[in-house]
Amino acid sequence: MVTSRDVQDIISKLSSDKAKAREEGTKLLNTWLEGEKAIDFCKFIGQNTAKLKPEEIPSPETWPFITKLLIQCVSMEISSSKRRLPKLIFAKTLRVVVQKAEDNKFSGNAVPLISVVKVLFSHVWDVLNTVSCFQSEYGIIIRNLVAVRDYRFHLRKRIYCNLLLLYLEKVEGSLVGKNDNLYTPKEELFRCILTLHSLLENPPGDFPDSIRQEIVNGIAKIFSLVRDEGKVSRKLIECVNTYLLKDGPNLGSSLLEIHNSVQKFVFRCWMVTHDRALKDALVLYGRLQISLTRRADDERVLIEQLLDVLYKELDQSSIYSVGVPWSDANKDDKFGALSSSHCGLVELAAAVLYQACVTSTKAISTEKRVKRDPASVHLKEALAEGKWLWNAAFCCLIRNYHSRMSKDLFIYWFEAICLDFERILKDASVGHSYDGLLWTLRSLQELSVVLLDSTERSESSSEDKVMCEN
Repeated sequence: MVTSRDVQDIISKLSSDKAKAREEGTKLLNTWLEGEKAIDFCKFIGQNTAKLKPEEIPSPETWPFITKLLIQCVSMEISSSKRRLPKLIFAKTLRVVVQKAEDNKFSGNAVPLISVVKVLFSHVWDVLNTVSCFQSEYGIIIRNLVAVRDYRFHLRKRIYCNLLLLYLEKVEGSLVGKNDNLYTPKEELFRCILTLHSLLENPPGDFPDSIRQEIVNGIAKIFSLVRDEGKVSRKLIECVNTYLLKDGPNLGSSLLEIHNSVQKFVFRCWMVTHDRALKDALVLYGRLQISLTRRADDERVLIEQLLDVLYKELDQSSIYSVGVPWSDANKDDKFGALSSSHCGLVELAAAVLYQACVTSTKAISTEKRVKRDPASVHLKEALAEGKWLWNAAFCCLIRNYHSRMSKDLFIYWFEAICLDFERILKDASVGHSYDGLLWTLRSLQELSVVLLDSTERSESSSEDKVMCEN
């Protein structure tokens, strides 16, 4: 069992003016933070921390007090190591203490480091700005702290901006091969991206106007260096998506700058990647851009680009369906279900098809493009063939946008399905593949609701007109 004397022994050594004693204290603390000893030690410290009152100066044998001592140890280690690298044990121990303090199994306090977190954020920035070898350990500390809302409240905007811009630079530097750390370039790059993503996801309020353009420029520089697909590029697209979610409505023309920098990678990888998570991230990127883009010319170009990949994606995915006999007792569990990935794709396709059907999608660039049918015609042909994922997108299109589209378009699509319905039914029976038929029936059901509702409103309007004339 841990006792107060054990903790005081650690504190005494960590408080020493002698470097050797501080290192011994750090090693002693580590022995208590590892293995079975850690449970008793962390509970003991956690219970003492939970007794602290708001605004009370932390007493010894609490997480804030130990954290502050370790901050001092790190600072003294850095200042005393002019001709050598600082010893990593101090940074590692500080990281472990932060993680243990935040572990719900041990802490009796929701925010045990609240009294020291402002100092901790400042310390992290000061160290990262000068000591590259502590980067990995301090990156984990950043990710732990910014994920807690009450801690973000104490993160000064100046320090947040400095950290965000620093990690944009670090990611760019790692991509060009600059690596001053102990880890391999790829490991270090991914760790930097994780911290960058965490900072983008957890700003302490709105993004300051002063750094918005620098963030956009940083993203552009990074994607000018991205070549291959993989977990690195996937996480980078997630960073872009997170930034668009958080600050997209405020970006204005900078949206186009971001798109210009990432589009080559996005549309190169979209159809060739086998990484499902990367594909989902690319689909989300498309959905975010189309929902945020406001300038008509930018929107037309984006719609053209997205139509190119969505036509292929919907055709390709429609090939794969579940071949299950119609008499299967469990068919209701197997037919017509959309995965989360398909849901995202269907919602994007519906949004793009809506825009393409109600606006002109002629490319405004000088780039030569193969002449193709209007989106409404292409959709009609896919529906007439009974392609299940096209029909799923069509159902989403009707539900989300029917009130903003011409009734004549729905009649046009309805007639096309009806004309080929007998063939769709026969193909499903012969191939024992019923997803296309089921989604075609759902399309007819959605169309019936819209067209009947439109007819009823038209008849009601006519009756009102007659009554007024009488």
